[in-house]
Amino acid sequence: MKKLYLAIVALMTCLGLSAQVELPSQELLPEDSLQQRTFIESLTQQAENQAKVTLVQDSAILALLGQPGVNVPENIVIVHNHPCLQMMGYRIQVFSSNNQQTAKTEAFRRETAIKQALPEMTSYVRYQAPFWRVRVGDFQTYEDAYAKLVEFRKTFAFGREMSIVRETINLPL
Repeated sequence: MKKLYLAIVALMTCLGLSAQVELPSQELLPEDSLQQRTFIESLTQQAENQAKVTLVQDSAILALLGQPGVNVPENIVIVHNHPCLQMMGYRIQVFSSNNQQTAKTEAFRRETAIKQALPEMTSYVRYQAPFWRVRVGDFQTYEDAYAKLVEFRKTFAFGREMSIVRETINLPL
């Protein structure tokens, strides 16, 4: 049994040593070749004893990534396949509850009611423990949100529970 154990350990050691391959470090490459290559070129260029990477992508992506100094602002995001500008603004909070038994179904029920009455309004159902919240709209000013809140209070039976909250909003570009 000891001989079998020693044989397995010796075999594993040999395999471990033979699996180590020395790769050239970036320090061995001239500095000017590192600075002139773009990110995409460094990925797709095949070097000796290295794997080949093939990228299939739109040429617009290559143009953006290949250009030094082209930065997409951090507050530009994609929401429902559309670019949006994120900024501080206001939303109308339609529902908020921490009742574990009914809050989730009530949140989605109220979102459905608002979407049926006003399909152009963007709604956000979020769970932030322990609360389920439904917020509607992306308003830049408090006045815009308040005007819509007055309209909501006339339209919906649960309008008295609504309030305006300050939050990061998504404005379509």
